[in-house]
Amino acid sequence: MMRAALISAPALALAACGSAPVGGVGSAPGPLAPVSGYVGERAASGALVVTRTATPFGYAEGAEARRMADQICGGRVASSINDHYRDGAWVFPEGCA
Repeated sequence: MMRAALISAPALALAACGSAPVGGVGSAPGPLAPVSGYVGERAASGALVVTRTATPFGYAEGAEARRMADQICGGRVASSINDHYRDGAWVFPEGCA
């Protein structure tokens, strides 16, 4: 019984140090920053869709789309292996980081 009390006290102390992450589940995403010449929109799934206003993106322009997505997100897009090109736009399924 004493051993259980000794183990429980440190475990409770460590648990009290943790807190809920800021911007976690249930928090509203922040506004998207305007970037001249580009449009960023949130899909219903939470994905970030980035388009260029002049000429549509090409398949080989993912790096440019990623840089613009970072700016649109105000710092960092949550890029992943699931990012993909679709109809002149680049889609970042994880949205902003």
